[in-house]
Amino acid sequence: MVECNRCGNTEAKYFVWLNGQAQCRRCISYQGNEGESLVYTGKIEEELSFDLSQKQKEVSSRILEYACLGDVLVHAICGAGKTELVLETISFYLNQGKKVGIAVARRQVVLQLAPRYQAIYPQLKVIPVCEGHTQDLTGHLIISTTHQLFRYPQHFDLLILDEPDAFPFKQDVVLQGFAQKACRGHTLYLTATPDITLRHRVQTHTLKEVTLYRRPHQYDLPVPKLRFLPLLGQILALKLWLNQQPKPVLIFVPTIKLGQQLKTVLKIPFVHARDLDLDMRVSDFKQGKIMQLICTSVLERGVTFENVQVVMIEANHPIYDLAALIQIAGRVGRSVQYPTGEVFFYASGLSQEMVQCLNQIEIANHSV
Repeated sequence: MVECNRCGNTEAKYFVWLNGQAQCRRCISYQGNEGESLVYTGKIEEELSFDLSQKQKEVSSRILEYACLGDVLVHAICGAGKTELVLETISFYLNQGKKVGIAVARRQVVLQLAPRYQAIYPQLKVIPVCEGHTQDLTGHLIISTTHQLFRYPQHFDLLILDEPDAFPFKQDVVLQGFAQKACRGHTLYLTATPDITLRHRVQTHTLKEVTLYRRPHQYDLPVPKLRFLPLLGQILALKLWLNQQPKPVLIFVPTIKLGQQLKTVLKIPFVHARDLDLDMRVSDFKQGKIMQLICTSVLERGVTFENVQVVMIEANHPIYDLAALIQIAGRVGRSVQYPTGEVFFYASGLSQEMVQCLNQIEIANHSV
């Protein structure tokens, strides 16, 4: 049986033979140089501008204990500090001269995580590897989109897979294969919304689970408020509410078409994954240059905005699964300075996913 050493494909129909060698057509479009990890010879320590809570320290130690033995699921609510929870494990591995990679589904998140980790590890070379950032592929700590993991076959002793249930990773067997083939050691899965595959591995004892259901500031997760109106009524109600809202607001829409319509009606910037101005608009929003921003699910994960409020239009749309609803609601109240806020689900009907979202948030709020 032939197996692709990049994506793990074993299906014969995807292979062609050239000059006596098998070429995998499933991942052939992914082309580019391979990268490498540097080994730091000094003592690696984290530099944090704040202290972890006692609960975070306990969870961090448990993650390290489990990560020395096998794969780990870190099931932590949005805003619980997943980045900080894995620092002890990252430092331990790097101090052992081992190779560590962090993989996320989206480019935007890579570009936000890289400077955060660089500030935490100023003595290391932290590199982002994503579209537009593939010139330098060598560093002590590599932060990559899952698309770029093909550059690191059988490379990492520890691979931290952030939000493995996020689009497009969860639907793409090629990207999943890249992640499996890039890791020669153990994998940490970080998510607030583990999917059925991860849950099954926990239940069958092939994956250790560590949970954290409280944010560092100890405030509850904001519970979404439901507003049932036809689409036109949702838009009119949103317009009236925005006129009285002094705080930053993210407005999530299920489709680009609806986003373009709202942009015209409300005179508010709109961003989506293929928007060439995405990075600039997000930066302007973070800096307070614009106070209201319409977006697709491109901003549902991995980004933190100070004091933001969230509104979803057509929250009952089929594109919004349970994970998406929880992640979008989780944009609010993440900051220690602004631990509370409002989340509104505007909808023309009640979906099962909306019910499950509210139930799971209530369960988390009542968990220790």
